[in-house]
Amino acid sequence: MPRISHEHKQFYKAKIRSLVSRNHLAPQRELQLKLEADGIHLDRNYLGKLLNEVYTERAKRADRTTLNNALASFEDTMSEIVKVAWEIAQSNWLNPQARVMALREIREAHNDVFEKLFDAGVFDRKHGSLELTIRNAPLSEEKKKSIREVFENWGLLAAPKEDEPITSPSPENPA
Repeated sequence: MPRISHEHKQFYKAKIRSLVSRNHLAPQRELQLKLEADGIHLDRNYLGKLLNEVYTERAKRADRTTLNNALASFEDTMSEIVKVAWEIAQSNWLNPQARVMALREIREAHNDVFEKLFDAGVFDRKHGSLELTIRNAPLSEEKKKSIREVFENWGLLAAPKEDEPITSPSPENPA
């Protein structure tokens, strides 16, 4: 079977979307007959694939709508909290702790809203780049000496005798 172009595929999906919008419970065979009546002959397997893609798109749209409604409701609630907190923060209260608590609540409300928006994927987090170093680089003699001194001070290595030269440990000679 020849490859179907992207434009044709989008045309077929639009036709299927149109038919499904008119009758949500229409079986695949009925959709195939209606498409054939319009002069569009699709294999049942290909029609099923396109129908699944249409249903997937609809589910994603429904999820996005649900998420947008939940985010809007959360933002409205936080806005009300912030409005009341600003009234408290700007009033002449005798207790300065109330003003501090109100300002803290404003800050936390804004942080909560931004966290929810980040979690929902509204914004992209830009993380810094990592500086990579070569992990298997040999140590300088100064670092080796300081590490050996620390190990000797902790008692992990026996201190060298006065007449014995200091040797670096190796797999054959593990100090």
